[in-house]
Formats: sequence, structure tokens, C-alpha cells
Amino acid sequence: MKFLFPTLLLFIYTNSGLCQNNLNISPELLPQLDKSLAPFYHGVASGDPTQNSVVIWSKITLDKTFREAVVNWEIATDAAFKKNHQSGTITTSGDADFTIKTNVTNLKPYTTYYYRFSYNKSFSIVGQTKTLDNHHKSATIAFASCSNYEWGYFNNYRFIAEDKTIDFVVHLGDYIYEYAIGKYGDTTIGRLNVPNKEIITLYDYRTRYSLYRLDKDLMKLHQLKPVMTTWDDHEIANNAYVDGAQNHQADEGEWYTRKTAATTAYYEWLPVNKKPESHLYRSFSIGKLINLVLLDTRIEGRTVQVDSTKAINFLDTTRTILGKEQYNWFTKTLDKSFRWNIVGNQVPFGPMYQPDEVKGDVYMDGWDGYPYEREKFINHLKALQLKNFVIVTGDYHSSFAMETDLHGTPETNDNVGVEFVVTSITSANDDEYVNTEEVNETKELYLKNNPHMKYCNNKDHGYLVLKVSRNKLIAEFNYASNIKTPEAVKITEKVYLVKSGSPVLIEKPKN
Repeated sequence: MKFLFPTLLLFIYTNSGLCQNNLNISPELLPQLDKSLAPFYHGVASGDPTQNSVVIWSKITLDKTFREAVVNWEIATDAAFKKNHQSGTITTSGDADFTIKTNVTNLKPYTTYYYRFSYNKSFSIVGQTKTLDNHHKSATIAFASCSNYEWGYFNNYRFIAEDKTIDFVVHLGDYIYEYAIGKYGDTTIGRLNVPNKEIITLYDYRTRYSLYRLDKDLMKLHQLKPVMTTWDDHEIANNAYVDGAQNHQADEGEWYTRKTAATTAYYEWLPVNKKPESHLYRSFSIGKLINLVLLDTRIEGRTVQVDSTKAINFLDTTRTILGKEQYNWFTKTLDKSFRWNIVGNQVPFGPMYQPDEVKGDVYMDGWDGYPYEREKFINHLKALQLKNFVIVTGDYHSSFAMETDLHGTPETNDNVGVEFVVTSITSANDDEYVNTEEVNETKELYLKNNPHMKYCNNKDHGYLVLKVSRNKLIAEFNYASNIKTPEAVKITEKVYLVKSGSPVLIEKPKN
């Protein structure tokens, strides 16, 4: 929806002294700008809804001579902005990369709202969002992760945006990737990273977010759905932990300087109701139906990974994936008064035995790599007697459905919950590297080595949808038929039912 015709917008833009060649944006991104969206080229976004508030976001791109800008915002329950109308102004500057973000309060529960921004009579596209409810009887949530720009088109984001049954979206991390052109991607399809080098500085990270947010499918997702986000490693560097990362070397500068730059850009560019100096982990209550908990298993408290179960310190009780403060918060936040406790989590909780011919090591970058804390947490779940515990995980670029227990047994009497691992939006899985026969062999080894695992897809790209009601949870694994071109159709491959009070996966026929 636009409230000025594109030609009028272009007239205002052209005659306001804003020359496109002199815009405060990386010159490499100029060809991707849609002039009809000026000066809000990156669209709008909303996130972190509560029963009476929601964060709204945009970015204004002006002439390089501008030092700050005062931007107007509006929100209402109708697209004409007349009913239950609120408005205000935000001053932004280069200190915030000219991003605009405010937490709008005094909203009505479980209500659809429309919002927009304006500057000098130029309007942004109109965003649509929704607040949470105190009395939810059901909710539908999409989960996504691992969206690499160079690996393919974001068709899956478009499918989520266009699905009117989806209330909210949770992004589990790897929203961007840090690599240089061609280091991790498919350059043959013409989607090339900007900057062209590995991103390290604040300017680099800001520019990479700018590239991603100019993508039409990602822009549409943010325009139409409220999104709750958490980060994984690639928002900073591969296999990150508190004090470093596998993909950070000494000649790339001081780690904490890079981490500060990356996290600063994250908070600027995403509709998160948090400040950089605070913790990213948080929770949302969807009535008494869902306690939605988002963790940070990456940089909040994680100690360095070890290479294998044979490492001398593998069982060390000081090794942690959450950190003491987050662990204590997490265990206290889980709440039996909610029908379902659903946890958004970066890395597999597992166990996740690797697809080797002889069953051996588990996945060392996941919870399996921190066995003391994992077992401690499972014992806490048992003592708490939490009936409906669900973990939804990103990171792994494949889809899995597992019944969660300590050792990965086929029996169900020791289950403490279920885990759904959502595949990537585009990031490479086995299919990008080996032939179909090897993909299928790997799939069979996953299922053989993990008898608690009921489903594996290690070749397709997509997202997960959870349809939650008081008595049951339905999990749908959806995929794009293609990510190498913008043309694709949605495929629902597998559907599971979890009955309230029974942490067992029941396969259902597809509709």
C-alpha cells in the first residue's frame, strides 16, 4: 500500500535535493534501490509484540550532507490511519545508521495494526503487525533460520509473508552471513555479497544488513508479519563463542571490537525491543497458551567448543553453552502454568549423533558438546515435571524431528519433550555438495544412529510452522521447490502431531 503515487514520490524525491548518486549508502547498492520507495528504500518492519505494544522500524536514506533527520510515524487499526490512531516523531542520525525504531505502547491485545513512516511528504510502504493476546486459544508461528544471500533467492520468506494463517515469525539466527564473495555461496546466480570482502567493521556489518534488507522477499516478510529474532554465529563470525570464533583470526583485529560492531548493527537493523548493553535472550507470553522463550546459545555465555568427545576437558563442569546467568534465568522462566513452553534455540539440543558408518561423535557445536550442562538441564526438566516442552532449533541447514531424552533412545517413556530442527532458508545443506545417492545415504545414517529421530531432510530449504492449541501441536515442514531462481512453489513434505501431555511424535497425513 502506498499513499502517494510513485510518480509523485519520485517528483518529491527528485526536487528535494536528494541525488541518488550522492545518497548515504554503499555505491554498490545503488542499482538495487527502488526509487518509488524513496527515501525509505529498505521498507518497514515490526517485532517483539506484547499484549499492548510492538516495535516498529524503518530506515531513511538521504543525501550524504544530512547529519540527522526527524521522521514521523503513525499506527492505527485501519489502513486509512483514522481509527485508534497514534503518531509521533523520531530523530535519527548517522550514529544509528539512520535507522528508525520505536516501541509503540497503549495498543489493544490481539489486534491487527497498520503503520507507516513519513519524511517531507514522502511515505514509506505500509506495514502490518499484530499484538499478542491474554486469552489465546490458538496461535500459528513460523520459524526460520540461516538465510544466506549468495546461496539463493528468499522464496521461503515470501511464502511465510503470504500465508495469512501465520500470526508471528521467529527467526532463530544466521539472518546474515559474514563471508566475502564466493567464500560460501553460489555466485553463478548473480546474488553477490556487499561489501565484497569478509565483514569486520561496523560499516561492513551495516552495509551487509542493507544488502539483505533490500531483498524484496525479505522486505515483504517484515512488512506483513511481526518478527521475533535472535542471533546465531554468522551475525558475527562462524562458530562464535564468548571470547572468539573459528572465523576470526588475529590479523582481523581485536575480537571484542568486532563483536561490538556486529551486535551494534544487529540492534540497529532488527525490530528488537532491547538495547545493545542488555541480554538478547527474552520471553513472550501468548496468553496462557504459550510461553515462548528465545535463547542465546552463542555469545552470551558459551565457552569455547572442543573437537570431540575424546577431548580431555569434554566433561568439564565449567564448560557451558548458556552461561550461569542465562541458565538460571532460563530454568526460572520455564513455567508450568502455561499450556506449552516453546523454546527458540540456535543449535541442536539433541542428542545428534553424526552420520558415520560407525556410531561415534555427537555434534560438538550443539548442546551435545556441553554434556554436563545438557544433562543438568534435562534433570531439571524431569524435576519440574513440565508436560509440554518443545525446542525449535536452527543452525544445522537440515530438518529433523526428534523425541528428546538424555541418551537418544527409541523408547518414549523417558522423553522430556520434542525437538524440531528447521532447515535453512537458503544456506547450503548436503544437496549443494554431493550427489543424490550420497544425500540419501547420509539421511539413512542419521536415522540409523539416532533412533529417537523420526524425520530427516538434508537436501531442501524451507521453514517450520507450528499450529498450537490447548490440546495439540501440529508441526509442518515446508520447503521451496527451488531457490536458484525467484520462481518457486511451496511444498509441505511432513506433518507431525504432538498431543498435550504426551512428548511423542505422531506422523499425520498431509492435507
